[in-house]
Order: sequence, then structure tokens, then C-alpha cells
Amino acid sequence: APSQPTPEAITRVSGQVNSGKQGQASFKIAGHISRTLVQVGEKIRKGQVLATLDDTDAQLRLKLAQNQFEQAKVTFEQARKDLQREEQLKKEGATTQSNLERMTNALTAARIGQSQAQINLQQAEKNVSDTKLNAAFEGVVSRRLKVEGEYVGVGAAVFELASMNELEVSLRVPENLIKKVKPGHQVNLSIPSLGKEAQAQILRIVPVIQENSRTFEVIGRVQGTLTGEIIPGQFVEAQL
Repeated sequence: APSQPTPEAITRVSGQVNSGKQGQASFKIAGHISRTLVQVGEKIRKGQVLATLDDTDAQLRLKLAQNQFEQAKVTFEQARKDLQREEQLKKEGATTQSNLERMTNALTAARIGQSQAQINLQQAEKNVSDTKLNAAFEGVVSRRLKVEGEYVGVGAAVFELASMNELEVSLRVPENLIKKVKPGHQVNLSIPSLGKEAQAQILRIVPVIQENSRTFEVIGRVQGTLTGEIIPGQFVEAQL
């Protein structure tokens, strides 16, 4: 009897879980770290304060900017009243045109001074706010790079963060399957350390063959409720 065709063999490939969103948390201004408020491995929420800088100088500059703004408002208000009075005197013929122009120019200068003082105040308020380092997204602290008392420059990483809600898998797939695997396809995952299974949707394919292994990389997004148990770095197997 003629032999029956065998079904296409299921190919098993291995890989690992990665965080789909990773980033470094850094201050927008330079200074000495006064406090670190989270530990490595700690779960964080978006907007949570992770660390603070010594804000003594920033608070002093803020107080100075507040005083200057209040003084600028007083100066503007006085210049406005002076011009109103001069305009009335001009109507009565009790002053000159040159005096009126001088008062008008004084009011213009006071208005500009008040506007500049307001900008300086807003910048001082921002500098105080920037002494706090906030988490850009919900996740976990994966690494701490700076400690309390250390001086940090603008943009220097203090923590590394990883999202736990947007997990991806990186799979090494044999070269001969490069035409079979497509973005959008669903693959079944096995997580041996959990003894559980999950699914992933293929997001993208890296079209580069590794010479030593003759494999290419496939990136997939982990789906389903199991994402709360899976953590970055875990070994996974997938069926293709």
C-alpha cells in the first residue's frame, strides 16, 4: 500500500523573555543626589519619585525669582498709574508731550520687565521640580547606577528601568524557516521554569543570518494573563 504523507514536522526553537520597554532614568539638571527612594527589583508606578537632588540652591533661586516677580508687578502697576496721571495732565495742558512719551516708554519697559520676571520664575519653579527624578513608565528597577551623595551631570543615568507589562520574546529560528515565519503569526510558548504555556504574536523579524548558528532572530509580544508571572530573562521554547 502506498505510504501516507507525513504531516509537516513541528519545529521547536528556543529563546528568552525580554522587556519590551526599557530605559534609563536621569535628572534634567546636575547636582548631588540627596536621597534614593527605590531599590533594585522594586516595582514602580509611572510618575513615582525615584530619587531627589539637593535642592538648597534651587529653592533659594526660586525665592529670589518670586521676589523679583512681585517687585516687577509693583513696578508695572506704578508705571501704569503714572501714565494714566500724565495722560490726564496732558488733557488739561499741564504737562508736555515729551513727558507723556517718557511715561509711555516707562510702562513699556515695566511690562517687558514683568514678562521677563515671570519667565525667570517659571524656570526657577521648573528647576525645583527637576530636582525630583520621576519614573517615565510603570515597571521595575532593574539596576541602580548612582548612590546617595554622588554628583550627577545632566542626563547621567541613575537607574535602569524595565516594563513588566510589555514583554517580548526573542527566538533563534533556523535559516530554512525564514519564509515560513511572518509578522502577525501566533506561536505557542512553553516556559519550563513555570511549567506553563503562553502565546506570542510575532512583531518583527530581523533579516540577518548568524553565521555560526545559521539562525535569525524573531521578536514576538507575549499575550494573555500569564504575563504577570513571566519575567525578563526567562528561557522559553516555541513551536513553529
